[in-house]
Amino acid sequence: MTPREDQLDLLTLARAEAANNVYETHLENKQRFDLHRRSHSFTVGDLVLYDWPKKGDHKLSPIFKGPFVFVRPVGAVCYEIKSTTQQNKFIKVVHVQHLRPYFKRNTPTIEENSTD
Repeated sequence: MTPREDQLDLLTLARAEAANNVYETHLENKQRFDLHRRSHSFTVGDLVLYDWPKKGDHKLSPIFKGPFVFVRPVGAVCYEIKSTTQQNKFIKVVHVQHLRPYFKRNTPTIEENSTD
């Protein structure tokens, strides 16, 4: 075997090892990414909260705004939402990563007993 063929074999092995390392790193990154992701499935009419982009220093402002009404899916990961208020009606297409399900609070009601 000539020195050139030896170099070619070493280069081929190095490329194969590099490709394998890239693949293994990809799998590790995917597992780490999936640890922090939840899959939400929304149906038409569901109420959702939206992670509105903040501009400037809004340290104490709420993270999510809403509730908004889920209108329809626009693709695999984008959804159309609309506002629930009459003053500020709009429709917006947002990524599912910025949506959270809205759960209405069950506030206890205090009933007055009229025992005089």
